[in-house]
Amino acid sequence: MTLLSIDISVDYANKPGVLRNLCFDMREGEVLGLVGHSGSGKSTIALSILRLLQLKGGKATGKIVLQDRDLMKASEREMRTLRGREVGLVLQSPLSSLNPALRIHTQLKEAWRAHALGTPEDCRKCLSEALLSVSLPDDEDFLRRYPSQLSVGQAQRVLIAMAILHRPPLLIADEPTSALDPITQSEILALFAKLNRELNMAILYISHDLLSVASLCDRVAILHEGEIVECAPPEDVFTHPVHPYTKRLVESIGKLSFHAAFESPRFQ
Repeated sequence: MTLLSIDISVDYANKPGVLRNLCFDMREGEVLGLVGHSGSGKSTIALSILRLLQLKGGKATGKIVLQDRDLMKASEREMRTLRGREVGLVLQSPLSSLNPALRIHTQLKEAWRAHALGTPEDCRKCLSEALLSVSLPDDEDFLRRYPSQLSVGQAQRVLIAMAILHRPPLLIADEPTSALDPITQSEILALFAKLNRELNMAILYISHDLLSVASLCDRVAILHEGEIVECAPPEDVFTHPVHPYTKRLVESIGKLSFHAAFESPRFQ
């Protein structure tokens, strides 16, 4: 069943035509990889879905339909209710995304209270479940830490916990492993696969790391010059690329490099 359907064009004041009649759909529970070079408009798509593009001086036209509701017609009040509850967001710089002046417990609690009513016990239970689901401790010692007292990997897991507090049907992960070492990258990819499997959470996985996309995603969409030029399962896109740009991407790594990624147990 279709969860998200997009058909938009985006212009910036000093850069028109960043996205041109860009179209793609996502199914419920699907992991869709979005690949493109730096500056191709990947993050612009994420900001458009969240209706935050104006903060960067951009303007989108068209349709963004989430669960039969056109977000382009939603008021800002409606969008504030939707952000975090129906669409979660994980960014690429975890330590800069967290407030350095607030303890982890305070930041998680504020994220919970933004979309939920309940007792302190309800909040504590929800925070505990979210932390444990991303393999973080839920004890007071950890919760009282400041972001500066966390490793980069722990900070990224805290961001993911905040993003899934309300079990949104769609999670946008914008370059979520680019600031991590290879071992932590692998752990975070396994975590996304686990969340997708256990929560049936659809994930829009934005990355320029082709191997991580191949190992995690059900389909991959190739973004080039403001358009989706190819969209298919990664086994098809990376072994039999059709568009010249996709062919160049694959050639830069080599087809043999993808074999291990295709054989990885994505959802174990």
